[in-house]
Amino acid sequence: MGRRNLHSRDELRELALSEAARLVDSGGMAALGMREVARRMGYTVGSLYMVCTNLDDLIVQVNERTVMQLRASLEAVAGRARQPARRLRLLCAAYLDFAQEHTQRWRMVFEHRLPPGQAAPPTYRGHTHAIFGLVASALRDAAPAREGSRSRDTPEELAVVLWSAVHGICMLAVTGKLGVSGTHASTRRMLDLLVDRFT
Repeated sequence: MGRRNLHSRDELRELALSEAARLVDSGGMAALGMREVARRMGYTVGSLYMVCTNLDDLIVQVNERTVMQLRASLEAVAGRARQPARRLRLLCAAYLDFAQEHTQRWRMVFEHRLPPGQAAPPTYRGHTHAIFGLVASALRDAAPAREGSRSRDTPEELAVVLWSAVHGICMLAVTGKLGVSGTHASTRRMLDLLVDRFT
């Protein structure tokens, strides 16, 4: 039996997102379903629809919370170094740490696709833009040290290229397909080598 009257709408949403995140952490995106989330909450599925329109909406809300958490982790380390190359290394290391600590939710951010014509909310996009902004800021600070044709590349362009490469290395690492020793230290070394090419 549901317990519809025990929580406010905000509390119900918090409960839904917490249970959904636990499901993903334990079984990946495939484990996530509306009925299972509702069961774990102790509510009916109808009550769950008070805080999300469908499974896609629930996933987007969980993903936005994951991206917010990732952004906070990266912002925390970005302030620890004034030197651009050092800052980029810290950002890369923090990204790897997050991917390895929250692998299933991190993967869901990139594996979930909204139906055609639907887009993530502006707040979600704002967090992703802020993450790229951290990388672009460090690259902008490193610009005087770059020489030759690379100086014509904008920090924003370089941020997309660099972070795409960082993401690829981290994805290969967490899926066991990196092709090297597979240790955390070896992955960090690869990220450091990548940063060296951009600074």
